[in-house]
Amino acid sequence: KDEDWENNWKAYYKPVTVGERLFIVPSWEEAPEAPGRVILRLDPGLIFGTGTHATTRMCLEEIEKLDLDSERVLDLGCGSGILAIAALLCGAESAFGCDIDPKAPDIVMENAALNGIGPEDLTVRAGDVLADTRLQKMISKSRYGLVLANIVADVIIALAPLACGWLSEDGRFICSGIIEGRQAEVEKALRDAGFTLAGHRCQEDWHCYICERTQRK
Repeated sequence: KDEDWENNWKAYYKPVTVGERLFIVPSWEEAPEAPGRVILRLDPGLIFGTGTHATTRMCLEEIEKLDLDSERVLDLGCGSGILAIAALLCGAESAFGCDIDPKAPDIVMENAALNGIGPEDLTVRAGDVLADTRLQKMISKSRYGLVLANIVADVIIALAPLACGWLSEDGRFICSGIIEGRQAEVEKALRDAGFTLAGHRCQEDWHCYICERTQRK
């Protein structure tokens, strides 16, 4: 039977707490009472990033731990915008997101607006950051205190040198989306790119790394 599959999934997407501070609430749901929690409203549409998948959840849990006051954030493969929006709600000064999906900019900015965030705080572009030199130059105009990449192992391996170059001296690179069995390759690529591994987490066979730039003597 024909089904409205684009909307039927919404019946299963309910408010969910993440970590100690965040509360992800679908845009069509009433926000429950949540003292001490930051409400993040979201309608991901057909783009990845609801906050319920282990890869996204680990990133969100790491974001909320950071002191992001006055920091710029870069979200590579931003999807629905959930990570960049969470960083802004947790105190970041500004964010830049990019995604290969051409629908991403509109969806991200719609989600940003749900949270009172406008284009003066969040910039989003569609494009392949690995191949699009124009996009790379746009990103390179700043250095970022937090760089995020919740993608897949192969893309993270390729992105690692770029991410290291875009990170500020004392910044952090959080990457996730690495399936069990690929972590050794990713760890090597991160170290080869100039990162020190400051943390490693695993949930439901998915791995997340928290990285810092290696300090050269």
